[in-house]
Amino acid sequence: MVLDRSDIESAAHNIAWVEEKAGLLYFRRFTPAQMEVYHEDLLFRMMSRCQTGIYLLFQTTGNYIKLVLKKTSVLKILPMVLKELGVPKLVGMGLNTKEQIEQYGDGRLYIDDAFDIFVDGELVSSIKPKSGRIKIKFKNPGHDLKTVKICFPVFAEIGIKKVCGNRELYALKSGKEKMFSFGDSITQGFVAGSPSCSYVARLAEKLDMDALNQGIGGYYFCAHSLNGIEQLPVPKLITVAYGTNDWHIVKDLETFKENTDNYFHKLNNLFHDTPKIVITPIWRGDIETETPIGAFSDIIGVIKESALSIPHTTIVEGLSIVPHEKDCFADGWLHPNAVGFHLMAEGIYNGICLGGKK
Repeated sequence: MVLDRSDIESAAHNIAWVEEKAGLLYFRRFTPAQMEVYHEDLLFRMMSRCQTGIYLLFQTTGNYIKLVLKKTSVLKILPMVLKELGVPKLVGMGLNTKEQIEQYGDGRLYIDDAFDIFVDGELVSSIKPKSGRIKIKFKNPGHDLKTVKICFPVFAEIGIKKVCGNRELYALKSGKEKMFSFGDSITQGFVAGSPSCSYVARLAEKLDMDALNQGIGGYYFCAHSLNGIEQLPVPKLITVAYGTNDWHIVKDLETFKENTDNYFHKLNNLFHDTPKIVITPIWRGDIETETPIGAFSDIIGVIKESALSIPHTTIVEGLSIVPHEKDCFADGWLHPNAVGFHLMAEGIYNGICLGGKK
């Protein structure tokens, strides 16, 4: 059974809109207006096209589903990177990242990515993304009605050309209420190892909600990043987790305060009555150093002050939800691994249940 375009779109969850190019469907987690903001920077442009948090949901009496898709390769955009940044700057960025990992972490960073496949709520396989045909097989000897959830990779941009199964196959609505999760690479799920291991995916599972993942690697507090989000249905819950990048890229504390105030003011105007969970930055290996903006504690104080200036806001203390131990971090100092993300989701969930009191 082959699904038509409308059925494939109906099966997609945690999306803002659908773009069609060259006969392929691309599910976008940011509005067109947001993508215009991110387009100005090559890194953010790339990250905005990744599809973390998006999933397809089907019911079928078959025992496999085939996808025909196109994966955009990093190698394909490398010429753009070189042209826009230049070789010296690109090499410098790579060396700086390497030095930070070696100085504050354990010197290792493994990037792994996959489609996570769930059948009737059980993780049955993780499949590497690639262009061409992907066959998702699972046990169903009695041809019972099975619910199949296909979670998209954290980093890849996937275009869907065809979806089919060997028996009846239907798009399925999740029926869950929605939440928005704004943040940086940690929210996006960088080096989680699996899309279902990110803290956003784990938190959504615990809350029994669908989470539109609005994480962008390297991002910071910027009110413009909310452009066009009002076009989407109002969510039941919002989480916000920025600050760790701001600490290194914002020139001074006064500018940082202006940025956070503008962000939370706009967020309040768009979603005044929606409960907001603000997660302050988690531990990082260089936390004892100072940047031009000041100490790490300075940015945490500003975030709390700005966030609590708007109603329906709960603060979850990031420094208390992930142990200050390298073993909880994929690179040993900045990005949580699967264990760290698990503890982060638990901590946020407890913070929500306790009204932020940890």
